[in-house]
Amino acid sequence: MANYSIDQLSNITGFSKLLIRTWENRFDLFTPKRTKTNIRFYDDDSLVKALNVMILKEKGHKISFIASLTNNQIEELIRNISIDDEIYHLKQLNKIIESGLRFDKGLFNKVFNDSLKKYDTLYIYKNILLPALNRIGYLWLTNEILPSQEHFISELIKQKLYSRIDNANNDNDKDKEVWLLFLPEGEHHEIGLLMASLILNENDKFVIYLGQSVPLESLNILKDYYTINKILFFVVGNSTINKLNDIVSYLDKSFSGSEIITVTRENNISLKGFKNVKIISTIDEFNAIFN
Repeated sequence: MANYSIDQLSNITGFSKLLIRTWENRFDLFTPKRTKTNIRFYDDDSLVKALNVMILKEKGHKISFIASLTNNQIEELIRNISIDDEIYHLKQLNKIIESGLRFDKGLFNKVFNDSLKKYDTLYIYKNILLPALNRIGYLWLTNEILPSQEHFISELIKQKLYSRIDNANNDNDKDKEVWLLFLPEGEHHEIGLLMASLILNENDKFVIYLGQSVPLESLNILKDYYTINKILFFVVGNSTINKLNDIVSYLDKSFSGSEIITVTRENNISLKGFKNVKIISTIDEFNAIFN
């Protein structure tokens, strides 16, 4: 079980540190523990409770009422939030985080499958999975969540996307627009690339998916088998972003005539001298290509 400081609890929930301490002192809402050196910390159960309190506050419940409830009663209120409720996706987001903290595959599957009854996969990715990953990523970067917890939730998300891609996969028709998808060497987080693959398959494109950390030189053999219309790759790590110009230059020479689309979190990058290159930074920008 991980330990969290009040700063981390505040960043994950959006509650200020002053508010958390006030609720502790006035309503005994949270009960932080202490290390042997008398440093306050919160455990996984406290974090899950705080996420649930956030939802109930959004629903309009007073903090004095929430504090009077047992953890089981709080969970019951959360379970009864309607699928038509405007904050339903916030509830699902928090349950995704909880499933990662507790290695609960059953909870993850239930949240994902229930969400599909109301939303499409793109909405789930943008409003539930991606925010959950960002919050879990924050904990991981501050060394307050185990790498195994972060990997657990990431792999479950990838499994779901693989399954959706398989169901949406069109036939092996090379007459369709051909897209090459890959991550350059050093890039390993492929959830965004998988989401792009799903969108392309649902838009009846022919997708060649190569996955993570692909050496550029190994792409050349594809020209013997396909006419590549468009190339899509993600650059997230700083070391890869610094090599972006070299990557684009290589692809532009090797696949002359192919349009190159790179997805990066940096929105102030400009590549000059390339005619067939587009830079996007959000999944909405990518999805807009087909709308």
